[in-house]
Amino acid sequence: MAQATDNRTIVPRSVGRYLAQVAIVSAAQFGAGRLGDVLQTINNGGIGPVWPASGIALGALLLWGYSVWPGIAAGAFLLASLSPLPHRAAAVYAAGTTLAALLAAFLLRRIAKFDHSLSHLRDALGLVVLGAFGSSVVSASIGVSALYAAHIRGWSGFGSAWLIYWLGDSTGVLLITPVMLTFPDLLRIRSWFRIPEFVAGLFLLTVVCFIIFGDLPLIPIRLHILAFAVLPFVIGAAIRFGVSGAGLATLLIALIATIETAFGSGPFATNTPLMNAVLLDVFFGVVSVTGLTLAAVCEERERAEREREQLAREQAAMEARLRLATIVESSDDAIISKDLDGVIVSWNAAAQHIFAFTEAEAVGQPITILIPPELWDEENKILQRLRAGGRIEHLETIRVAKTGKRVDVSLTISPIKDAAGRVVGASKIARDITERKRADEALRKSEERFQLATQAGRMFAYEWDATTDVVGRSAESAQILGINEAAHITGEQVLTMVHPHDRERLMVAVAALSPEKPYLQISYRMVRPDGTVIWVERNSRAHFDEQGRMLRIIGMVADITERKRVEEALKKSEEKFSKAFRESPMALTLTSAKDHRYLDVNETFEQLTGWLRDEVIGRTPFDIGIWVDPSQRVEFVKQLLSGDVIRNLEVRYRCKDGTERFGLGSAELIEIANEPCILSVIADISDRKRAEKALSGMSRKLIEAQEQERTRIARDLHDDVAQRLALLAIELERVQQNLPDSVSELCTRIDTIRKQSAQISIDVQTMSHELHSSKLDYLGIVAAMKGFCKEFGEQQKVEIDFRSHDLPTPLSPEISLCLFRVLQEALHNAAKHSGVAHFEVQLWGTSDEIHLAVNDLGGGFDTETAMHGSGLGLTSMQERLRFVNGELSINSQLERGTTVHARIPFSSSSDSARAAG
Repeated sequence: MAQATDNRTIVPRSVGRYLAQVAIVSAAQFGAGRLGDVLQTINNGGIGPVWPASGIALGALLLWGYSVWPGIAAGAFLLASLSPLPHRAAAVYAAGTTLAALLAAFLLRRIAKFDHSLSHLRDALGLVVLGAFGSSVVSASIGVSALYAAHIRGWSGFGSAWLIYWLGDSTGVLLITPVMLTFPDLLRIRSWFRIPEFVAGLFLLTVVCFIIFGDLPLIPIRLHILAFAVLPFVIGAAIRFGVSGAGLATLLIALIATIETAFGSGPFATNTPLMNAVLLDVFFGVVSVTGLTLAAVCEERERAEREREQLAREQAAMEARLRLATIVESSDDAIISKDLDGVIVSWNAAAQHIFAFTEAEAVGQPITILIPPELWDEENKILQRLRAGGRIEHLETIRVAKTGKRVDVSLTISPIKDAAGRVVGASKIARDITERKRADEALRKSEERFQLATQAGRMFAYEWDATTDVVGRSAESAQILGINEAAHITGEQVLTMVHPHDRERLMVAVAALSPEKPYLQISYRMVRPDGTVIWVERNSRAHFDEQGRMLRIIGMVADITERKRVEEALKKSEEKFSKAFRESPMALTLTSAKDHRYLDVNETFEQLTGWLRDEVIGRTPFDIGIWVDPSQRVEFVKQLLSGDVIRNLEVRYRCKDGTERFGLGSAELIEIANEPCILSVIADISDRKRAEKALSGMSRKLIEAQEQERTRIARDLHDDVAQRLALLAIELERVQQNLPDSVSELCTRIDTIRKQSAQISIDVQTMSHELHSSKLDYLGIVAAMKGFCKEFGEQQKVEIDFRSHDLPTPLSPEISLCLFRVLQEALHNAAKHSGVAHFEVQLWGTSDEIHLAVNDLGGGFDTETAMHGSGLGLTSMQERLRFVNGELSINSQLERGTTVHARIPFSSSSDSARAAG
């Protein structure tokens, strides 16, 4: 049979564990109660000033759930049965103890949303107010009534007994429960230097406690006035070791102080037993509340620091992604990502240029739209390899553009992995190698022709006799010239085969030969008998007699027809390069590596700099002053000449009109006509630099605002909370030194001290609300805003009229927090600058938007000046709204008031309910 308790089910196999928990709780409850009874000297009528059993009961319920209540009841009943109480009164006492613990656990979970770690100020204050002082009212009322009904009357009357009972149970919760809940945190300390630090701190605290509370005979002076000297140890433990350290330190202080007081030593053993008990409980309460709240505040601060660091890391990651996106978009290679099903996920501009598909047309389509059908099997093999975590580099294959054109590409494909290391997709870089393939093919064919020409005798030797005009030639000439190998041929016949347009040039070149200049190298066309035209290159040497008359010419004739064709193709390629150079979207410059002179610039350079091509050709960058830092130009030229390639060099350049801009440049050394030249590519990044500067300015403002807020919190803690705690300690000392004559006067002064302590707690809670509103999380935007307006009005002594209507619900946490922060900032600004004491706040919803308006009839201000000022208020409101796609408008007129209006779009898949504010 299963039993449901605390939203959990105890199944048969866990009954043993459940019974063990109940037994442990019962034994702990009984043992803690017996420990409270041991100190008889400060125990009157069964009522002691410190009752650890109450802390055990609440801690057990918070750790193991409501189901262990029988253990609490059994332990309490057994403890009461061993006292003079009759069984019926013992049962009432056990019921009161159990009911108080159950009520405390219920209130903490339902109202305070209690977290066992006590890492929020909300948790610490909930434990103090609800778990300790609140629930102890029940146990004190039932317990004292049961004792007095059984004629066991402690202290000096029902009121005094109830007060000691209530303070004892409250102190037990404050001392025991935090240690039970957070003790595992101490066991997780692994740093080698923190464990000795913790042990040394406890040892030193023990020594100080014995000195202050023990009235040691070695020290003749009684140090009772220094009772609160242990408070810095608790504060140090809270800061260094959190709630667990502060709780253990407080428990150690309470243990030593209670024992020494029981033996008649220390500052709490010098008055009447009632006064000693009350002062002891108040002392424990102040020390415990201080340690708990301070540890919770420190933990919240550390969490805020961690969140800020996480935000900074995310911001850096976002900047890295933006830089990567810029690189991807500016790349000349197609960069495509796809999932493991082969569906295209991303598509850059170069991919659109190469394959003609726009991003909208490609994303979401299968990658096979780019693959010829006969190569689909190749894609399947690629996907299999990627799923196994493999990588593919420089795979040369064919892809198909939107127009059906086949494109030769070189693929590099890498797997994309998620945070767990699983392959979730692939990144593909496709480089268009069509032109390279064509050039390679042309070169291959040319090499083949050259090889065939060599093998087939594409050059021949000849000798021309000037006297007989006979031309002797090698056998290879027959194939090259297309004539019979055995045919007799003369110089005149060869001359008739020369192309008419080149014949006269050849004749002039031959006539110009002399003994001083006997060598001839010339290219010309020849017409074969079948009408085909070939190009030949003639290299020869003329021989002369002693009188200078030409005797013969000997040389080689090579068929260079293919070379001429390649040169023609190269010329056309250079023309294409020149066109691409001119029309490139980036600024391109060609300069001499020797003297820095401009050889050429393109139209983009003219547009960016304002300098025309004719104005810069022949001049240097130093002449026109285009480099803001000329030494940077000299340095990168040295790098290029040493063999380096410049990539992504950030430069500042000056336009013709004197304005300065930023560029991202790359350069490499090329050779033109055997002269080293520098080809530079510059992308203008001025807009990006301005954006980065704006982002940097915003980050600086955020850091300054954070530091100002830290300074304010530190000042408030030092000048307000710390001073008031010190005054509270002085007041306690006065009570101790000037003990009132009557119990009523004592109660009055104790009530005053309690109110001061409660006010300090309320002020600390208010400070926490400034940092984060718990009402916003638990009660919603309307209640949070209404509460803030009320608190703000009381603090600033102003009147705030808050109204809300037609709000769609529920609102997302992001929208709620954004509107709440805008309200805070707007009211602070209005109270500080408007000069009036009445403000109107309206929160309402329409069918598609949520509106917040903050109105005042004050002096107004110049909105344009304020928006561009150095303050962070208006900027922070704009930035917050921008993150939820909202807008901020400010209407302000001098002496006519100001209206701050925020709107955030709201959409829902279903009809939204309406909440009346």
